[in-house]
Amino acid sequence: MYFVYIIETEDGKLYTGQTNDLARRLREHLNGGRPGAVYLRMHRPKYVVYIEECPDRRTAIRREQEIKRDRRLRMSLINQRRDILEVIETEKSYR
Repeated sequence: MYFVYIIETEDGKLYTGQTNDLARRLREHLNGGRPGAVYLRMHRPKYVVYIEECPDRRTAIRREQEIKRDRRLRMSLINQRRDILEVIETEKSYR
């Protein structure tokens, strides 16, 4: 299972990514070091505003690119803001 996600930063910017381990990837983003995204080292992540499950990596990568290319789509997907730490704890509890 893979996930496509959108993070809102402290300064209101949006970051879209994909992973097969959501809790691990969000922790990496929060820690701000490698292998976290360079963009999120400059724009501190605060909320997770969207999560979508995908059956495989290829589908997740395609969906991530689709969301990144289409601003209207990206904005329409944004829903309730969830604190990034809360999402990490929730994801860890599923294991």
